[in-house]
Amino acid sequence: MISAAVWAIIRARSARPARLLRTLVPAVLIVSLIPDVMVGVADSRPGTSWGAVIDLMVMHVAVTAVAVPAYLRFLPLRGDQD
Repeated sequence: MISAAVWAIIRARSARPARLLRTLVPAVLIVSLIPDVMVGVADSRPGTSWGAVIDLMVMHVAVTAVAVPAYLRFLPLRGDQD
């Protein structure tokens, strides 16, 4: 999983990984929702509804909600003073 690799790189190389990830995780989540919204707005795919688009957006949020605690457990961040 690419996100786990990026988490590990940030964990290893950043002076303050927790601080960086507190900014980066929400930003990446928001960016990941942009294509979903564009599919809904463009209405270019036959059979695509806003319900399906919202379901896809909820899946992005759910994956983030599961991945971040898993990464914190299996790839813990060192205790930086933020």
